[in-house]
Amino acid sequence: MSKEKPTGRCIVTYGRSLIALEIAHSLAERGVEVIGCDDVDLTVMSFSRDVKKNFVHAPSDSKPEKFLDDLEKYIRKYTPEDDIPYVLIPAFRDIQLIAENRDRFDPLIKVAGPTAEMISRIHPKQNLARTAEKLGAHAPRSIEFNDREGLDKAAEELGLPFLIKPFDGVGGRGVKALKTQAALEEHWKKSARVYEKGGLAQELVEGDDYCLAVLFQDGELKAHMAYRNIMKMPAESGAGIMRETIDDEPFLETAKAVLGPIGWHGVAEIDFKWNGQADTEPSMIEINPRFWMGIFHSIESGVDFPWLLYEMTVKGEVPEAPLATVGKRTKAPGVWLLSAIQDIASSDVHFSQVKDGWKEAMSSAKDRKIVEALKKFGASLGKVTDIESARKHLKKAMEDADEAQVELFSSRDPFASLGVLFVLASLVRHGKLPPELTYK
Repeated sequence: MSKEKPTGRCIVTYGRSLIALEIAHSLAERGVEVIGCDDVDLTVMSFSRDVKKNFVHAPSDSKPEKFLDDLEKYIRKYTPEDDIPYVLIPAFRDIQLIAENRDRFDPLIKVAGPTAEMISRIHPKQNLARTAEKLGAHAPRSIEFNDREGLDKAAEELGLPFLIKPFDGVGGRGVKALKTQAALEEHWKKSARVYEKGGLAQELVEGDDYCLAVLFQDGELKAHMAYRNIMKMPAESGAGIMRETIDDEPFLETAKAVLGPIGWHGVAEIDFKWNGQADTEPSMIEINPRFWMGIFHSIESGVDFPWLLYEMTVKGEVPEAPLATVGKRTKAPGVWLLSAIQDIASSDVHFSQVKDGWKEAMSSAKDRKIVEALKKFGASLGKVTDIESARKHLKKAMEDADEAQVELFSSRDPFASLGVLFVLASLVRHGKLPPELTYK
């Protein structure tokens, strides 16, 4: 960061995430002083040269009142002594709690993002379904349920197959395509607790996943770009870990039709399903009222959403945003290769030995026996009957990723690379990625 007087100061929440790190990079490049925060002290942002200070607060989910008290305390502590702009950017799920308490913070700092009333129109999932139906947006038919009886009624009305999802799920948790009555019975037996707060039974839409990132000002679309996930982790239902920018024209009218009438003010990410055919309309699946895991990709494609949001918050207007570079590819560090290997381990019935090797390796990894885990998986690959097919699959995955820019590793912020330890630690200790990598 420049040693010159900062042009502004910004507090960015959820400092453990790559989302927050990218926001910090974007603002610091323009001379904004960035302060990070989280409920843990070792975060990605704590390693970054672009982050001036970090502080720890109570967890927003389990201790919301203490979180709000802590946040207010540090907002007051770091209030600039001069008249430079002072902004709070919620980077993840805490945006809802902050929005609900906006009046508490507005006199102290400018909060970048939508109001609680705006968020309530599209989140949780059942609210979006109601809003989409009211506004006539192109979205799958959805039926709410609160218990097993309600689910059975929805299944009867929709007919199989259909998609089931909890009202407020994380990382695809509880999202399942149910194709038979037997599948419904088995899923409910295993996962009923996921739907304790209710869920949606939703018409199953065929097609690929597409993501539209947007910035609205008082209901007017100001910046936009779209991308598709080439790879996901987990492969079946996880977040994208290699992405490619596409033409966003097919998705813009739906975004305007939904976010325009509610006066949306801030960033959002909209998920679509679409078969890619010009004579069909993409179907809106979900809207996330916050920044998205693919923010690095959006910025690298030419649309710097964090900076545009900051400028809108400070100046009341959005600088003219460039069009995204179609065809741009990026990938998350290292995780894309895990996804490719996982695809091999699960895509062919002849690869049962690879599946066993993968499970055994992950078991060893959970016990922190990393070298042993890699040896076990390597040995299992050697036992595969169709090893040539496996080799070709991996080679194709690596060729696809070869020209994609790697997220996180930056020559101007080298120590932030240590933040990937958080990702690896989560894999080793819990056998799964942290929520900011898997939350859709």
